[in-house]
Amino acid sequence: MLELLLADGRTPSGGYAHSGGLEAAIGDGLAVDEIPAFARARLHTLGRVAAGLAALACGCQALDGLLELDGEAAARTPVAALRAADRRLGLGLLRTGRMLWPEDVLLAAYAGGSVTTPRSVALGAVARAAGIEPRQAARIALYEDVAGVAAAAVKLVALDGARASGWVAGLAGEIEQLAEEASRTELEALPSTSTPLLDGRAERHHASRGRLFAS
Repeated sequence: MLELLLADGRTPSGGYAHSGGLEAAIGDGLAVDEIPAFARARLHTLGRVAAGLAALACGCQALDGLLELDGEAAARTPVAALRAADRRLGLGLLRTGRMLWPEDVLLAAYAGGSVTTPRSVALGAVARAAGIEPRQAARIALYEDVAGVAAAAVKLVALDGARASGWVAGLAGEIEQLAEEASRTELEALPSTSTPLLDGRAERHHASRGRLFAS
């Protein structure tokens, strides 16, 4: 039940305001039929990194470990606009987590000690406080990445919501495989994928005055 709560887009952490780069991609000419491939590409790059960070954070029992993961996340997010968006999401999730588990000492310490607060690390920290296993935390991170793109697609193009949900369901097997991989990832082997096209679009999108989504 707690896993479902954290994966629910209605959890008040602000994810509904982000498109995962889809708005900028559509602005550059991405067609509706290409959105599933876009979501899958994110899943195997940025999503895979986030899943590894979330799983590792979920297994952390000390503040130093979480702060080290903050640094790893920042090193893998070279664009300032994406770091800022990631921090907004992380802070929103962390606030929710602290309201739900106010007596968790490590969660409180992380809230006071983290400077960058990336969503993936915050997700892992909250998942640990909730008693969720690292593999489940990785699964949530992966699901959210795909579901966020699908939800944004419904708002950005003339699209039936059931079709967008079908895209998410179609990636369920890959989400499970990547979650299993993330749960076995050591810090030294944390993925570090490069997405220069998404990075460049994020900078332009951040400067756009007519954008609908924060990222």
